[in-house]
Amino acid sequence: MWLPIFKYLLKFAKLGMFAFKGTGQEYQGPYVETNTGKLYAGESPTDTGLELISIDNNDTLTIGNVSTPFESETVFPTPEDYARGFMLRYFLKNRTTGKIIEVKNNSYTKLIKKNYYKGDILKWILTKPAKDIFSQGYLYKGAITRNKASTKQISFNITGLDTFITEYDQFVNIESDIKGFKFEELPKKEKIRIIKQQRPNIQRPPKVKPKAFLKPKLVNNAPIIPISQSNSPSGGGSTGGGGGGLNQSFDEVINDPDNLSMGNNQNNNSANNYY
Repeated sequence: MWLPIFKYLLKFAKLGMFAFKGTGQEYQGPYVETNTGKLYAGESPTDTGLELISIDNNDTLTIGNVSTPFESETVFPTPEDYARGFMLRYFLKNRTTGKIIEVKNNSYTKLIKKNYYKGDILKWILTKPAKDIFSQGYLYKGAITRNKASTKQISFNITGLDTFITEYDQFVNIESDIKGFKFEELPKKEKIRIIKQQRPNIQRPPKVKPKAFLKPKLVNNAPIIPISQSNSPSGGGSTGGGGGGLNQSFDEVINDPDNLSMGNNQNNNSANNYY
């Protein structure tokens, strides 16, 4: 296509700005912008005749002719994934913005062909236990440890994936809600129902209402700290009538030796939670 020089502008493209139309391969070098808004690689419209398209710098996904926000898709494991003990998770990173998302298999297959997306596949363990178990001198690595190790390995390619993922036991602790039947014994329809009740891969922080602020009462510009009768200096043993709480200032409480002694009769029960 020939155009007079006054109908196009000669510019230079950096990586991450444009790609060849049809192939998605990134382009770096001189390009021209015509008066109609068309972009062509080279120093004139007739130099190469190869049209360029703008690379997605606004975090949008283009699958076919449909453009959607560059956001994670909702992904769940399948009953077949639980049967084999793991699922495959598909991640994409926008080379320009650095944003990471998780998508389904079919979206990943289409988008990974575009050079301005970097992607990788993560093997995600679904089998219990979630936590490590040390028994009879043998350490059995749970799903959390194994998923962390796999994510760290993938993070060499998808930088930041190990911070993008926050729950390494996700989808692991699944249980049947039908009495007398294990999850593995349920029909496929019931398994899918229970799977969809789990928290999906897309997690949004819950809205937390701010707590009401209670202004402390002051005595001589010091906060009042109520001290029960049992901790008061007067001692006196057990409960008795006629005694309310004793109000002391903060300095008085700190300097009172009777308030520094505390019992250590606390129970220290620990349990090994394997799941």
